[in-house]
Amino acid sequence: MKKYAALFIIVLFFLSCGKLKGEFAFQTPDDKCYRVNQSRLAFDSSQEIKWVYRFESAPSGRINLGVIILKKELSWVDILTTSDYIDSLKGMIYGTLKDLEPGDYKIVITEITIDGNRIIDEIELYLYSDQEEMD
Repeated sequence: MKKYAALFIIVLFFLSCGKLKGEFAFQTPDDKCYRVNQSRLAFDSSQEIKWVYRFESAPSGRINLGVIILKKELSWVDILTTSDYIDSLKGMIYGTLKDLEPGDYKIVITEITIDGNRIIDEIELYLYSDQEEMD
């Protein structure tokens, strides 16, 4: 019985090590550096918002990624899809949100594989207009 418990723990360890993880951070024109935000993200739609996704650990080989920006309409609608990669030297990906209408948005990071795409992480944010800010 102890053998099976030890084997189970080893298998869980190796499965968890293989998953890509990281965190988003954002920078507005008023910020001097990127900020990691834990609460609801809301930004002025008239400003250029820079974002970065930093992976916790760099992979040994190149991993192809997809970056999808979605807008909430009746359902989530793709408005921008790009590709990127990470490897042992590049552990971050960057992007910019600009010239977008006010509304709810989602940034989705995926791993592109032969078998299809796997979602690594996603984050929702809200872009508001100047009129909403004054109300």
